[in-house]
Amino acid sequence: METKKQELRLVHLLQGKIEKREKLLDLSFERIGDEGLALLARTKDLSHVDTLDLSWNELTDAGIRFLAQSTTLRLTSLILDSNKIGNKGAEMIAESSNFPNLKNLTLLNNRVGDEGALRLIKSGLLKNLCNLVLEQNRIGATRLALFPDGTPNLSLRLLNLRRNRIGDDSLADWIQTGAFTPLSQLNLGWNRITDKGALLLANSPALNGVKQLFLDSNRIGGKGVLALANSKNLQALSVLELHDNHFGHAEEQALLDLRIRLLIKKCLDGTVLNLNGRRLGNSGIAALSRAELPASVKTLLLRNNHFDHQGIRALMESPHLKNIESLNLMDNEIGNKGVLMLSESPKLPALAQLNLEKTGMTWVGVLALSQSKIRLQSLNLGNNEIGDKGIQLLARSETFKLANRLCLWNAGVGDQAVRSIACSKHLAQLKELRLNGNVVGTAGLLALIDSPNFSALKKLDLRRNKIDENGLFLLTQSAKLKSLEELRF
Repeated sequence: METKKQELRLVHLLQGKIEKREKLLDLSFERIGDEGLALLARTKDLSHVDTLDLSWNELTDAGIRFLAQSTTLRLTSLILDSNKIGNKGAEMIAESSNFPNLKNLTLLNNRVGDEGALRLIKSGLLKNLCNLVLEQNRIGATRLALFPDGTPNLSLRLLNLRRNRIGDDSLADWIQTGAFTPLSQLNLGWNRITDKGALLLANSPALNGVKQLFLDSNRIGGKGVLALANSKNLQALSVLELHDNHFGHAEEQALLDLRIRLLIKKCLDGTVLNLNGRRLGNSGIAALSRAELPASVKTLLLRNNHFDHQGIRALMESPHLKNIESLNLMDNEIGNKGVLMLSESPKLPALAQLNLEKTGMTWVGVLALSQSKIRLQSLNLGNNEIGDKGIQLLARSETFKLANRLCLWNAGVGDQAVRSIACSKHLAQLKELRLNGNVVGTAGLLALIDSPNFSALKKLDLRRNKIDENGLFLLTQSAKLKSLEELRF
């Protein structure tokens, strides 16, 4: 009676799912077993199904045989997670001509060993297979004496062998088969790889195309880490994951140097190297200083990277900054010490644009800049406690005589500071002046209007200040202000 009920349940379940004619046929957790899969494969038209999910169904190799024999399959994705499928089942999929469109095959948490895995990888019938997940199987448990014939499928890009039993000897066998050659992502995390295996990977030309390599939670020590970090065969890498292994400070530094080299490769766009928000810290900036920046880099963006004046000290030791024309240090607490180190450095002869917004500097930092040999065209000091004293120092310095853009938002600027700007002959080239978010009143506005300077001024921002009604009237009536391209108040 129970068997009859189970058969009826399967019939109704499959009928209901198939009738919907949806591209995704999700039968996960239905516990249909091999008999249910036989019923599905033999009696149902699956030609409309794009993705078939058979996870957690107590399937064995016998059930996979029925699926592999179905002639109505047009699948691009097949999910077989958490079943009892072994080498025979994997071999049946590899040798079936009924999966010509299959791109994604997932066999997580099954019983597939080296032979079944390699048959899938070397299948001449799975010509479109791109992603193969074999995490948590039995790969590496038994070493093969004879490897399956054939070459790896050249369409394969991702191979996940995480949480298996792969040791150094098994890894050597896999490298020898050429199974890794077409890959761009290889996941070997949570295996049994030591320094010996890491050296094999580092020295293998088969990994030339790998962009993401995961080796976390293995048994790799310092020697293996250094080999990977300095490998000539891993030049395509953008991600190398090695946490939860066994190495020390020297190896951490080598990995940090590698990370910076990879970031430079990834984040370089023409003349702009955008490293904003990478949380480099002082150690990362030191690694950047050790790295060889391409001569083409003219703009270096380092906003929000959690470094202080020690990071600036390290950066100024780089011999590769001579072509930098624009430098963004915003949202890093470099303080006055960092600004002083920057101002005194001879390493930035071409620097014309400098962003020091929200860096914790005060008028002391402005004093350092005013005595520098750097001739800036654009300077952002916003969101710092510069105050009137800092602006007065800035206005009196010839250092800023080439400046055409000056941003002083939220910098504690009042009327006295604006008078200094208005009277400065050194700031006569300004085309853009940003004073929003300060305490400028009508007196400061009058100083700007009456100034004989600023004939070049085109953009003025006075929003969120202390300008009264008289000042607002002046703003709307001044011929000088009316002629600006942009006036915000």
